[in-house]
Amino acid sequence: MSLEQLQNLYEKYLRQISLKEIRQAEKEQLIQQPFFAHFREPVLSDHQQADTDPSSPLFKEYLSFKKTEQEKQQQQLLTLKNEFTYEDFFLNWEKNLDQTEESLTFKSNDYTRYHVDQKERLKTEIKQVIQHSPEAWETYYQQQWLKDIDNLHQQRLVSVPYVQQTKEKMLKALKQGTPIYVVGHLGSGKTQLAIEVATDFIIQRKIQQKLETALEEWFTSHPKASKEEVLTFFKKMYQVEHTHYIHLLTHGSKEEIAALRPLFISGSHNLTYEDMFVEKTLTLEQTFQSQSFSDYLNTLATDYNQWLTEHDTYLNHLTADESLQLKIQVWKSFSDLFIAKNSSFGTTIQKMDREILLAIKQGRPVIVDELNTIAMQNLIALNDILQRHAGQTAYITGVGPVYIHPGFGFIGTGNLSTDLVSYEGTNQLNPAFQSRFLTIEYNYVPQQLTGDLTQQEQPEKNELFRIMLATLANPNGTLQLPNAKQSLAELFRFAQLSRLTQHIFMGKWIEDEKGETMSHLELRESVLSIRNIIRVLDEWNLGEEKDLSQALWEGFISSITYPDDQNYILSQAVRLGFFQQADGWCVATKATGEGLTTYDEIREYPYHYVRPTTETLSYLDVIQLIFGNQPARTSVPLTLQEHPNFKETKPMMTLKNYQKLDQELSQIEYSQFLWQFLTEDGDKL
Repeated sequence: MSLEQLQNLYEKYLRQISLKEIRQAEKEQLIQQPFFAHFREPVLSDHQQADTDPSSPLFKEYLSFKKTEQEKQQQQLLTLKNEFTYEDFFLNWEKNLDQTEESLTFKSNDYTRYHVDQKERLKTEIKQVIQHSPEAWETYYQQQWLKDIDNLHQQRLVSVPYVQQTKEKMLKALKQGTPIYVVGHLGSGKTQLAIEVATDFIIQRKIQQKLETALEEWFTSHPKASKEEVLTFFKKMYQVEHTHYIHLLTHGSKEEIAALRPLFISGSHNLTYEDMFVEKTLTLEQTFQSQSFSDYLNTLATDYNQWLTEHDTYLNHLTADESLQLKIQVWKSFSDLFIAKNSSFGTTIQKMDREILLAIKQGRPVIVDELNTIAMQNLIALNDILQRHAGQTAYITGVGPVYIHPGFGFIGTGNLSTDLVSYEGTNQLNPAFQSRFLTIEYNYVPQQLTGDLTQQEQPEKNELFRIMLATLANPNGTLQLPNAKQSLAELFRFAQLSRLTQHIFMGKWIEDEKGETMSHLELRESVLSIRNIIRVLDEWNLGEEKDLSQALWEGFISSITYPDDQNYILSQAVRLGFFQQADGWCVATKATGEGLTTYDEIREYPYHYVRPTTETLSYLDVIQLIFGNQPARTSVPLTLQEHPNFKETKPMMTLKNYQKLDQELSQIEYSQFLWQFLTEDGDKL
């Protein structure tokens, strides 16, 4: 058995155990529902089963080698990542030392440059480890893939490169005290991005401060500690703090979660500058509400006893009955007067700090969503705040000077209008006002538009496709799809269709096959944004009751109300392989200005769906789709070489390598021809 055959068996084995993991997780989930679990109908017949036999001695040896090597590479990657985190932590510490009340920016120095260089070195080392070890590659990208799925389950954005790079840019601005204005088109995830960046900023500040204190305290008792010991302690403390705050975000109390979240304002045209800072309310107050009844009774008794003391001589000249009657009358009078005095009502003005003022005083980020819907004359009240930073004092109209506490940050979001798309109720920000912000355009994630799924030389650039697969994946990283090969091809084309609509909606034209710019294309109202994509995928539901074409119609195209948008998107869906005539569809091209298309128009006969056999893809199958093939093994493990059943074979040449070699041979042949021409026939020139 060759190394290639062993790897093929390993991949089949992963699919097999992936399905078992899913079944086991389902059983554990229903442990408290024995009746339901017992009478649940089995569905194993709906799945294509793997037939891998793990009992082969050679395969067992290969599995053992894979496990050992994965653990080894995982430990190496963890060590490098920990060192990278430490260098980043120390770099932030250096930058914090350079910040002053006048400026939060920092100047480069020998120390900061050292840590920057160290981070780059570690990045290179991590990349080299991944490129030279199949097990390191598998471990690294498996963790990324599982993190993608977990992010979606936690209702966070998937950390594809486009999202991650934007987050890093925003975090850098917040650390420098620079206000941020995030603009983009509808459904691109601007608000969620702002919330996540602000939350990360809060948590990172807390972890940074705690680790700085912890390391200083630890060093007082370990003054001779080595760099390795420091890294070990840092790793332990960082994991404790990071795990603590991540746990609080999901399982903390309401107050604990709120402390890790930014303050938030939804912008509107009716929002005044007072609404952003202070809320004034009229309250009806009753004097009797300030103390307990026991306190009031004690006060009344004290006053009554004082009256008795002052009139003691007079009371002694009265008979006992007269004295008692007088005392009763006096007590009643005191009671009536006391009640009359303390039961009066009145209106008072109460001031309550609103989100922006709270953020300034508490040192927290604040997000103003849809900033460009607020009237410009009200936004001007933010001017002094936007040009100040933590540690300084800003003047707020109606409030006065307010100290800006460290940790304050300002993020605004807004929809980006174009010549074709205009969002009602939004305004163009005053250029002078907008100049106070770092403006970041955040739109839809990248996706390649050319070629099918099997022709992608750089699959990592298909970030939209990656997000779509994460939406459909199980928590253990597996995918269960009907006719997996066909479903994956359709999902990839769906990602391309989505990106095509996004390009046109944003006004960023594509070119046709002849290279001519199609600048006349436009989509005014409809676009396959992330939220619409997820709606279609939910409608499809892994092909349970309908195919992707039917789900695309029901989940998106049928809801489009602008005819030209609907007809163009429908025509492009047909071009990309959806709504095929062989499946009973008959989509006719419509001219601009024609009416909406109905379902009956595009169906030749009633829809009927037969679900193909469901197949299970392991995490390894998926990460090779979205990150490319793992690196080839450069040498055969010694434990396998010594096994009697192992047969080493020469690796088969891939198509890509064949094409490269063919090109090189052609160049050699041409060079030989040119040399002969110059040496033999040179005299004819």
